[in-house]
Amino acid sequence: MTKSFFITLLFLTITPLFISGCNFHNETGQRGPQPFPAVSVPAMLSGQDAAEYAAEHFWNRYFDSTASWAGISDTLIGGVRQEDMTAAVREYLLALWSIPYDRAFKAQTHLMTLAETSLERDTSGHIYDWFTATMESALWNPLSELRNEGLYIPVIESILRTRRTGEHYSTYYQQQLTTCRNNSPGTPAADFTFTDAKGRPHSLYGTPGEYTLLLFSNPGCPACRGIISLLKDSPMINSMVRDGRMSLLSIYIDEDVAEWFKGLSDYPEEWITGYNQDLTIRDQLVYDIRAIPSLYLLDRDKKVLFKDISPNMLMLQLERL
Repeated sequence: MTKSFFITLLFLTITPLFISGCNFHNETGQRGPQPFPAVSVPAMLSGQDAAEYAAEHFWNRYFDSTASWAGISDTLIGGVRQEDMTAAVREYLLALWSIPYDRAFKAQTHLMTLAETSLERDTSGHIYDWFTATMESALWNPLSELRNEGLYIPVIESILRTRRTGEHYSTYYQQQLTTCRNNSPGTPAADFTFTDAKGRPHSLYGTPGEYTLLLFSNPGCPACRGIISLLKDSPMINSMVRDGRMSLLSIYIDEDVAEWFKGLSDYPEEWITGYNQDLTIRDQLVYDIRAIPSLYLLDRDKKVLFKDISPNMLMLQLERL
């Protein structure tokens, strides 16, 4: 991924949405489809400051507008077409990926505060429920390219705070929250031991490098082969590994070690490969891995920078290091 691509994507994330739409009133006098009300960034801000402002204030005008209290229908979310709202959510989440995690977390917390406030006027809760369901699909689904458990935490906390679920679903969201807080961005990664192909013991915290790219993989799964191939073919990752800036650590967490040995040829010699012999990663949920493969990016001190990050988002973030 080139630097110019990243700059283009960053520009898109901070550029206001201009979604076409028309205003009209139906027979009951209710307002019809409205264009999504784009965030207005002060002219004095630019670059990263503008990106952070746009992310934090992205939803203000939507929730401030009278259209946002028009409820929900088969085609409208608070007066805005569903397809336009879906596009806005994606634009917003891409904006979050373009700014530091702590600022993105603050923006998410602000969004959920606005959504909770909407319950005072939209007593049906349909708009609030649409936001929580959409965020769950985008941020929690392990197949979502934009998944981010850390940024899903404010959503879960809001759901539990508003008590809009029954006891059964409350337990479900509590379990989600526990998973999201496990090795969350900004916290020290849990240490673990692993054994290499020669039977020698090692630990995560003994892995050298300014960064550690931690890959939980199974050489027998097609998705793992795909991500291994992608990482092997990345000039940026190869350069960082070759220069000693990054260690790429691939860990097998299941018990069929013979199968792991069969797949060792899939991994480059420059990578560090091993298996978790005591199975604590899997059985004690040291890392709550919901799907294989799973990627974590850690800093020099083994603090989590990104948890279960998708390959495309990983490449985008590596451009910024």
